[in-house]
Amino acid sequence: MEFRTNDFYSACVLRTMNFSLLRLEKQGTKYFDFVFSDNDGVADQLLKRYWDRDGVKLEARDLIETINEMKSRLYQSS
Repeated sequence: MEFRTNDFYSACVLRTMNFSLLRLEKQGTKYFDFVFSDNDGVADQLLKRYWDRDGVKLEARDLIETINEMKSRLYQSS
């Protein structure tokens, strides 16, 4: 099963939670969809809990490293 989002920071949260990024799909001239492997179908629920501050925590350093990694991938794919 796959989960996709076009929200950069949601994609960073999922990647920090060790979801596998399968691919980036270009949408138009400026936007991308981030496509993740979500075999258990829990990505949407985890994101909701994260943004609602409902018990899902991430290490700040890990999230910052992921943001930098994802920016690099976007620039490589442009």
